[in-house]
Amino acid sequence: MSIYVERINKAQAILAQNGWEAAVVTSPANFFYFTGTWLDSHERLQAVVISRTGAASIVVHEMSREEVSPLDGVTMVFWKDGEPSVEILAGLLPKQGVISFDNQWPSEKLIDLMSFKKELTYIKGTPVIGALRLKKDREEIDLLRKSGEIADRVIGEAIRLAKPGMKESELAKEIKRLFHEQGVEQLSFSPIIGAGANGAIPHHQSDDTVLAEGDMVVVDMGGIKDHYCSDMTRTIAIGEPSEEMVQVYEIVRKAQDEAVKAIRPGVSMRSIDQVARSIISQAGYGEFFTHRTGHGLGIEVHEEPFLTSDNEQLLEEGMVVSVEPGIYLSGKFGVRIEDIVVVTAHGAERLNHYPRELITAGKNVTTGGV
Repeated sequence: MSIYVERINKAQAILAQNGWEAAVVTSPANFFYFTGTWLDSHERLQAVVISRTGAASIVVHEMSREEVSPLDGVTMVFWKDGEPSVEILAGLLPKQGVISFDNQWPSEKLIDLMSFKKELTYIKGTPVIGALRLKKDREEIDLLRKSGEIADRVIGEAIRLAKPGMKESELAKEIKRLFHEQGVEQLSFSPIIGAGANGAIPHHQSDDTVLAEGDMVVVDMGGIKDHYCSDMTRTIAIGEPSEEMVQVYEIVRKAQDEAVKAIRPGVSMRSIDQVARSIISQAGYGEFFTHRTGHGLGIEVHEEPFLTSDNEQLLEEGMVVSVEPGIYLSGKFGVRIEDIVVVTAHGAERLNHYPRELITAGKNVTTGGV
């Protein structure tokens, strides 16, 4: 039995447990999770229909016939331009009951479906699809580990290349080149290079700002290898950092380290956020930590679960999260340190191993094996 059929069977078990009739999967990421095929048919309907009992169905446009690999026990349904694709999908659903939909399907199509199936009750996909994707299986963790290893190598070489006079955009371009050399064709997101005051903007868009002596520089990047993402951040110094920069850096490093140490099954997301946030707050910088401590990562770079101050959800073995506390001093500099972590039976495994000590560009730099 393939891993994709196993996932469909697990989804059916969740449906049966809750008395729901079916789950409909539409987004490229969710479609890939259940079929092993990455397909983005844009405005054309694509879906996996997982019924509580009986065979699941894959519904795609006929031009994707050669792209989608058949799965044992799964029915293939093809439609052509000019045919009512939503009505065809409706024909695979029962007349009554609860149907779970993922959150990426255009509302236009959902509204059309609701006109065909007025007696159905529609709920979000989180209780079914989200529940499965929350915990990664062994194959997924292996792929995330490989993606993390590539990120380690890329960031090491990128930091080695960073120097005074280089533009943020130039370093971002080098990161894209380095990922390409590692066989990564698509990035998780455009590299964030925040030099000096730009580092105080957590999601700064890399521009023509020049890296200068005395700057702290935030380097946040990730790539997608075999459809699984990496995402990591290091903050480096260009030239000798000030005493304040070193102090702030060490606070963030301690917060990140202690938060990772606190991760284990049964601990709430909220408490992990609190570990990092309390260290930063006790040091007097609480108001400058302006975002959540972490997010889930897998096929998508931001997915459930989320390490936030109000999330009482408990960590479970197999969950994968980022741990990325930061301090952002407006007009001055910012510091963020981020690693991806797998929740294990008794604690956590980091998927990133590039040094977390403060690095001064051009001095104590390791390439990470590139």
